[in-house]
Amino acid sequence: MQNILLSFIVLALLCVTKPVGAVEFVYSGYLKSYALVRDEVNIDSAAEEFDSGYQSQKAMRFMAGWFMQNNANVEIHYEVQPVYSSFSFLAGNAGGISSTLFSGSSIYRYKDLDEELTQFGEHVMVLQNLDRLNYQYSNAAGDLTVGRQVVAFGSARFINPTDIFVPFYIQTLNQEYRVGIDALRYQAVLGDFSMLDIGLIIGKDAARENNAAFIRGKTSIQTNDIELIFIYMDEMRLVGGGLERAIGDSGFWFETAYMALDAAPGNYWRTSIGSDYALSTDLIAAVEYHYNGAGSNKPAEYMQLLSQFPYQKAGVFLLGKHYIIPAISWVATPFTVVNASVFFNLSDQSVFLNLSSEVSWTDNLYSDFGIYLNSGEGLSLDPISSQINLGSEFGAYPLSLYASLRYYF
Repeated sequence: MQNILLSFIVLALLCVTKPVGAVEFVYSGYLKSYALVRDEVNIDSAAEEFDSGYQSQKAMRFMAGWFMQNNANVEIHYEVQPVYSSFSFLAGNAGGISSTLFSGSSIYRYKDLDEELTQFGEHVMVLQNLDRLNYQYSNAAGDLTVGRQVVAFGSARFINPTDIFVPFYIQTLNQEYRVGIDALRYQAVLGDFSMLDIGLIIGKDAARENNAAFIRGKTSIQTNDIELIFIYMDEMRLVGGGLERAIGDSGFWFETAYMALDAAPGNYWRTSIGSDYALSTDLIAAVEYHYNGAGSNKPAEYMQLLSQFPYQKAGVFLLGKHYIIPAISWVATPFTVVNASVFFNLSDQSVFLNLSSEVSWTDNLYSDFGIYLNSGEGLSLDPISSQINLGSEFGAYPLSLYASLRYYF
């Protein structure tokens, strides 16, 4: 623990030093503060409920890079996240913190720091995340990256069927940086608009079941941006692809993936298709349909899904099969942007709405305010088994309000 903190202090002190020799050192980072209040969640046919609660999430991220004259560079990102919850961490109930705060731990990291840096009492925990640590080399033929890095795929705007490693939950507050995973990756330039992307994911302890390999190709043909991908893991194979193009004045995207899976639920498809259109210079509307073959049309089966491979290791988090996702983005003033997105689960008729606004106070200072609203059948108690059942996917989501302040340096 002390060695980790000492290393971070030494790294921070390097910020005030000048580049030495042929190495250029650059750094940046942010300070963020989130406050979230959630309403109580009642359980039908029972005198129980999940109480209302409060969370305070802080984040300090330090990002540094060493750029060398031989087209090589080293990148490192380290983040510390103090978290307060009105629920007790010792009781194993942080009031939904796992869905609103995405931690750095992942089965797709060979070795990692302890996620929990320290804990104070029952309600305060400090998390840490070594989110980037990689070496990059570039030349005219392509880019080689070794170490902890971002590996993300897909052309869809809201749900990416081919992006299976560490996608964000829809309730996660801080989604600015994708979580890094450990990989060896080479992106070869094949032409002005074509590339070949080959990679090896090194998972926890380099165990066979946690590793993955992928090969992806991208090209542009007559304004059609086309992507094909194949991912191999010990228990599954994924074949997918995507298309982006303009249709008149509208943008269009299509992304699909077929998963051949050895374990339950067996083989399945995931597909997203959508379009966006600028209604004016200040207003953009979009809509996406998503099919989730790993999900179910029956809410009674939702809880069973969470223990299956797609939800444990293949990036699936939605529980139903059919979704419509309309969204709108409005530039209200040169310094204020309002966004709204709605997830309609057509399988159980539940709804999740995220309405947020962002204000730019200076070039470095921003604030956000948002609300999570839901509609649908809530939780119920099985009188025989005394188990809590989901009546719908989003009906059990609590009404939540959040605000944040972000400073970049």
